[in-house]
Amino acid sequence: MLVLGVTNNDLAGACLVRDGEVVAAVSEERFTRVKDHSIWPQRSIDFVLGAGGAALADVDLVAYGWTAGFDAEKHLLLYVDRIAEEALQRPDAIPHLRKRIADELHNDKAKRAEFDEFVAANGLRHRVAYLDHHESHGLGAFLCSPFDEALVVTCDGRGDYQSLTVAHYWPEGERVLQRETSIDSLGYFYGRITKLLGFRPNRHEGKITGLAANGDAERALPLMRKMIDHRDGVIRAHCGDYYQPSYRGYSDVLLAEIAEYEPADVAAAAQRHVEDLLTAVVRRHIGRVPSGQVCLSGGVFANVKLNQRILETEGVDNVYVLPPMGDGGLPLQAAAVAEYRHSGARHRVPTMALGPAATVSEAQLAEALGDYPTLRRLEAGDELEEILLQALEAKQVIGTYRGRMEFGPRSLGRRSVIYSTDDPTMNDWLNKRLKRTEFMPFAPITAEDLAAGSYLGWRPDHPSALFMTLTYDCTEEFAKACPAVVHVDGTARPQVVRRQDDEFLHGLLMAWHGRSGQAALVNTSFNKHEEPIVGSLTDALDPLRDGIVDLLLVDDRYLVWKDDAAAFMRRRNG
Repeated sequence: MLVLGVTNNDLAGACLVRDGEVVAAVSEERFTRVKDHSIWPQRSIDFVLGAGGAALADVDLVAYGWTAGFDAEKHLLLYVDRIAEEALQRPDAIPHLRKRIADELHNDKAKRAEFDEFVAANGLRHRVAYLDHHESHGLGAFLCSPFDEALVVTCDGRGDYQSLTVAHYWPEGERVLQRETSIDSLGYFYGRITKLLGFRPNRHEGKITGLAANGDAERALPLMRKMIDHRDGVIRAHCGDYYQPSYRGYSDVLLAEIAEYEPADVAAAAQRHVEDLLTAVVRRHIGRVPSGQVCLSGGVFANVKLNQRILETEGVDNVYVLPPMGDGGLPLQAAAVAEYRHSGARHRVPTMALGPAATVSEAQLAEALGDYPTLRRLEAGDELEEILLQALEAKQVIGTYRGRMEFGPRSLGRRSVIYSTDDPTMNDWLNKRLKRTEFMPFAPITAEDLAAGSYLGWRPDHPSALFMTLTYDCTEEFAKACPAVVHVDGTARPQVVRRQDDEFLHGLLMAWHGRSGQAALVNTSFNKHEEPIVGSLTDALDPLRDGIVDLLLVDDRYLVWKDDAAAFMRRRNG
């Protein structure tokens, strides 16, 4: 069975699955070079079909998880009860609820119409699966997990009239345990804090997570509770001066009260609050799941500290965070759900190396370098690992353009920037090179063999550690040897590399540990601030030319460097 997943909103993209295998997936931004590009993903569709050797006419189903619309069975009583509750307790808030519902009715019409036009123009009307947004997130995460049974929690800003769902999936069945309206949205809550602290909501929430470790949560926690709170794991927003279910609309009362606190204290309070609310949701239901296994999906679970708190919640044994957890992952999520509903096929812990390959011949590289007269190349052969180790010892910043590009928000060693981990000042100077403003330290990438001695509580069966989707407390030894990747709160968000997943990178990490005593390398995404991760060879060569990286690894064969910058390579090559 061949299923094409498509999304054309927030972060557009496409995915192709065939008979239980994820063939390819990519986001349109990697082609257009516009971050979070919300357009029709034609180049993504063309790529994934090409990767599968298929034409659009060969597709059995086209899966769409952005907007299925209002479903009376799922949503009607949920909203009737919520509006009745508000009318009795906070009647002044009714206009805010009405506006949220009106926005839900109108916001996605243009994008849904664009998809429907594509379907009609290509004769696909009888081959479309319109999937509930949160079912795509939740069931999609479960199907990609290694678990046979799990509690599945979704949480985001909004989608198909919901902002949170909890479900239990097991081999013989499934049951939805909780739904929350898009009025009671933790995604909007955290996004509004992002905006109030001067950043862009629905994009820069990670900066708030990083900043939070520098503040005192207790100071502003009462203010957070005025915005949104829970009663026994049921989320309830307090619409009015302090909160609206939108990234817009900030009252003078709220602005004045926020100004009384230091930004770090606001961030810390927001982080603590969202952790407290979602761990309460998990505690409410985890007793139904004998295995203690939890799957997380939706944009809120891009929050790596939150995911650690959930893993540490009593009753929870293991957590799988779908690597492309947000709406950019909908093509994979929807395609996985559509195939499962029709054939029962599952896609357990698929690799995220699903994009275009970095396969480059010598002739292709020579042709590309014709536009870069200051760059030099070397086919390293058997010396490649040794040269990279010497470059790392010489404090060279290395960009990697190797293998198939990652799908999702994390660079996982294929389109990454790597560096040694013993220089705590690098968070300042490398971020300046990358034109970034970050409060979170760079992440470590560690060979599986070294993980137990680096991250407290890590286990080989933790799937999330393969994809850098949660934090761990670090051991004292690791923190001392690798200070550049340890946050002020003593945590790190690692990618753990197994030999069977990436033999070359695993070997480099082990050799680096033997050479330096460092159990990790810095791993950050290969892109400048507000640009997508590099997609093409040209995208990777431009930062080298501009001095953002000192050395570029291409296709695990070639090294490229700038003639007037990489003194290490000049010395080595005479």
